[in-house]
Amino acid sequence: MTRNEQALLAQMEDLGYSHGLCVTALRILSQSKQAVSDMLAYLYDERPSEEDFIEEIARICELNGLSTQL
Repeated sequence: MTRNEQALLAQMEDLGYSHGLCVTALRILSQSKQAVSDMLAYLYDERPSEEDFIEEIARICELNGLSTQL
């Protein structure tokens, strides 16, 4: 796991996100270093709810052409 992925996981845990969401988000976002960085910045800036976080993952996946098939 990269430093940014570790930071992303720590931030998600600090925000109280469910374990399943944390694991799934990391598996999806780890396809792209840029996606991890973008999501980490989003978490720091917005401190979103789980629902808003999921919507942002969908947007980032679409922009970066990431697969959501696990």
